[in-house]
Amino acid sequence: MTRPDALDLANAMDEQWHPQPRSFEREAVSRFWGLLTLPARILDGGRPRLMLRSANVLRNARFKGGAVRGMFFDNKDFTEVDALFLSVGSAVGHLQGDDAWVVEVERKSANQQGDYYLAIQRARAFAQLLASQMGIRARPAVIFEDDGGRYSYKDFDGDVLLISMSSLREKTAGLRFPSIWDLPGLASDKTLVKLAILRQLVTVDPNHPAWYGGPLGLARSIEAGEVSLKLPAVGHQDVSRMGPDVGGWLARERETDTHLEERLERYLTELIDSGMLEPRSSAPRLSLDGGNVVLNLVRAEAEEPQ
Repeated sequence: MTRPDALDLANAMDEQWHPQPRSFEREAVSRFWGLLTLPARILDGGRPRLMLRSANVLRNARFKGGAVRGMFFDNKDFTEVDALFLSVGSAVGHLQGDDAWVVEVERKSANQQGDYYLAIQRARAFAQLLASQMGIRARPAVIFEDDGGRYSYKDFDGDVLLISMSSLREKTAGLRFPSIWDLPGLASDKTLVKLAILRQLVTVDPNHPAWYGGPLGLARSIEAGEVSLKLPAVGHQDVSRMGPDVGGWLARERETDTHLEERLERYLTELIDSGMLEPRSSAPRLSLDGGNVVLNLVRAEAEEPQ
């Protein structure tokens, strides 16, 4: 039996911590990234993680503006993109690049299959919007729940790639995601950020009187070793103000220190409420349950790609 990895653990904790977990979406987006980077992984098992660090990934990003209303209906004030991969490198492992992916994840029951069609149109329309607004060659993709093969669809609808979750799982069955840093869109994923916080707390001395610099200091200590916890873009993004340059847009819309600090403060409180941290003292401290979660993460990391 395959040893649990960071994806399994994140999904399990998400379902334990939150009333509306995003386990299906997280798995779909992670496995899609694994599929995109399969050639690079064959050449160098650690390369997909480096590619992920150099790319920009937004999860559940919301966009508004006249162009959005024009894509759908006059009373549609915004649309949400499940995953947006920007500045993606080549399939064989080059870092960064000009490629982008618009990924929609749909999990509906049989009597809601019309939503699958809307997902196809949404992915296509938003990819076209990025092309016209920013000159990005964005490729649209839809990952859909097929109820174990009960529902099927052709592989392409024009330029939109369609892949069922059953097929995606089959094609990526041998992949492991040893660390939370191997999962796309960590900063935008509340569960992954919480796991990063717990993971960081085993690297500090809780008895040292001056180790804790508040939520922002904790974030910076996490970022020193891996990736930023700051959201690439905050709030409803007006597509008419995105401009022609991806880097410039993200630099303008990147989460501020103040917003990040407030967000992490909420997460710390939720970790206390869920029993992962001891009741608040001068600094966050792992509980026994929180320590066990970190132990499972460390065990998963023991199978790092070589």
